[in-house]
Amino acid sequence: MFSPVCPVDVRVLAPEAAKAAVRGWLQEPARLLVLTSPRRSAALNLAAFFVQLQGDGHAVQLYGDIPPNPSVTDVAALLTRLQAQAFLPTAILAIGGGSCIDLGKAVAALAPLLPAPSTDAVRRAIESKAFAQGGQAIPLFAMPTTSGTGSEVTRWATIWDPEQRRKLSVDHADGFPKAAAVVPEWTLGMDAGLTLSTGLDALSHAMEAFWAVARNPLSQELALAAVRKVVHALPVALREPNDLAARQALCLGSVMAGLAFSQTRTTACHSMSYPLTMLRGVPHGYAAALTLGSVMRRNAKAVPDMHRLEALFDDAEGFDAWMEDTTRGVQEMRLSAFGVTQAELPIICQLAFTAGRMDNNPIVFTEDEVMAILTENL
Repeated sequence: MFSPVCPVDVRVLAPEAAKAAVRGWLQEPARLLVLTSPRRSAALNLAAFFVQLQGDGHAVQLYGDIPPNPSVTDVAALLTRLQAQAFLPTAILAIGGGSCIDLGKAVAALAPLLPAPSTDAVRRAIESKAFAQGGQAIPLFAMPTTSGTGSEVTRWATIWDPEQRRKLSVDHADGFPKAAAVVPEWTLGMDAGLTLSTGLDALSHAMEAFWAVARNPLSQELALAAVRKVVHALPVALREPNDLAARQALCLGSVMAGLAFSQTRTTACHSMSYPLTMLRGVPHGYAAALTLGSVMRRNAKAVPDMHRLEALFDDAEGFDAWMEDTTRGVQEMRLSAFGVTQAELPIICQLAFTAGRMDNNPIVFTEDEVMAILTENL
């Protein structure tokens, strides 16, 4: 689907080296929009870094209202604020998780295009791919602070449209960040819920990349390497939140999973996850991982080398046993544990068929099959 080369200058660095790298990437004075939550900024002691950026000649504008799942309304609100302040960024720095980076990608793509950035205008621009002409996006730099989404090495951003009950994608060739600094130290001490949900997000990206219709030998090798790291490091990070080696392995696993699914896109698990997040607020990593076992078993007959993926869970006596052992005491991985009822399954099933995701699955799932998968995970 894409050239098998990552266009992002991605580096895994210690905190001070990462800040120096960002300052080096921002060589020309810029109107710099920095997206990061105040709490994250305080926890990482970033105030001095922002002062350094100002000292480098950049006009720095901080924006801290980072929603967990950015919507068309959230994007419109940020664009409206920038317009009111007459601040059209010439560069964007996103410091946070996948939602923060996705919000940055949406603003990078849409800010040059929308003189009147209403929610409807944002929705129409995303639907029509008005940003896809090339050469218009504002340069985006990413400093991920979680290890799950891989958004720092992909060309798309997920933007939600709750009013129309759907997930939209800002997806274009210029959507990749220009550069990314991955700092494992910044993920130390993440609470168990965030560690688990982001780790399972990376695992979902990797496993789905392995069996996707659009898979290729390169994406599969990247996927296997990512799964191997997550399978071994995630239980350690949950037991020992400050284990730097485990955190670094999860960061690397997340990046490799991002590289893998940037080649293939995701499949049925992600397609079924979107209504779970939209209707029930299930955190994305959990929503995607809930159906991994069910989908993998069904896909095995269509993917001759599925045994290579399954073998990575042999030490835990199989995928289901690994999932149960890893999630125990943190989050029960059943739909009912998130408040989903049997009565809600038909509408979830109806909304679970996302073009480019469900049809990227090696087996074509009917509505009856999706209902069966949802029911067995209830």
